[in-house]
Amino acid sequence: MSTETTTESADSDDIDDRTVESAPESQQDESTIDQAPDDEGVPTPAEHEETDEPTPTGPPETFRAAIQSEPLKNILRALRATVDEARVKTDESGIRVRAVDPANVAMDDLDLSANAFESYDATPGVIGVDLDRLWDPVSLANKGDLVQLHLDTESRKLGVAVTGLEFQMACLDPATIRSEPTLPELELPASVTVDRDTLRQGVKAADLVADHVGFRMDPDGEIFQIDAEGDTDSVDFRSDADDWEAVTLADASSLFSLDYMKRIVRTIPAGTAVTIDFGTEFPAILSYDVGDGDGSMTRMLAPRIET
Repeated sequence: MSTETTTESADSDDIDDRTVESAPESQQDESTIDQAPDDEGVPTPAEHEETDEPTPTGPPETFRAAIQSEPLKNILRALRATVDEARVKTDESGIRVRAVDPANVAMDDLDLSANAFESYDATPGVIGVDLDRLWDPVSLANKGDLVQLHLDTESRKLGVAVTGLEFQMACLDPATIRSEPTLPELELPASVTVDRDTLRQGVKAADLVADHVGFRMDPDGEIFQIDAEGDTDSVDFRSDADDWEAVTLADASSLFSLDYMKRIVRTIPAGTAVTIDFGTEFPAILSYDVGDGDGSMTRMLAPRIET
């Protein structure tokens, strides 16, 4: 059995293209990605501050790109499950987006290489994007269509071209968008790589009985378990080595908001290998490849503290 935590790219399935609902309000016993019990070793706010590295604050002098519609749709579905707007950082090597939801419970971190695009030409800068407005024209593209993006630096509008459609959308001032946090440095002992469909089955099972979902790992029994317990009913969904692509066995147990977890899992393309890193009352990190392996998406979810 492999003890490496690797991911593989996979083809997307057709996911519901309706508007992704806003992220739920944080529960009273919900931790946040930057605050959790000190005795568990999770970073406190003082240890999890916004990055102070010098980065461009204005729009790039040049941004012109073309990308297949399906990977772009998959990326937008994921980001829109967490936030409505985001700072898109560009440079010659590709684009990066890091965004945290208003309740500070979920965070997405996208790194997309220039190789993921059919064509790409960009200089360093940052573009403020209304993700819902960008989704409108992109959602009209058919599978296999090319989506062309172009920033007009004078009007500060992002042009979106899809099979005869020309759409001009006003960019947002990046200064009005919440600053992205620094990814906390976590030492998460347990890790398992499973197919997204296996993960989705376990989360759907939890949805039958409760509003929270537990991730557990039993290193002795070599079991990864997704469970939930309601007022009267409970459910356990177990997977073993036959379901794993890679694993690091360790004793771990954490509880998460089911609403948030459902939003994350349902916006991961079907067939995608997802690596789940977690501990005990620590955030969970779900990571997977995008753009046929030319990019990565890291999605972090804070735990609910069991009382």
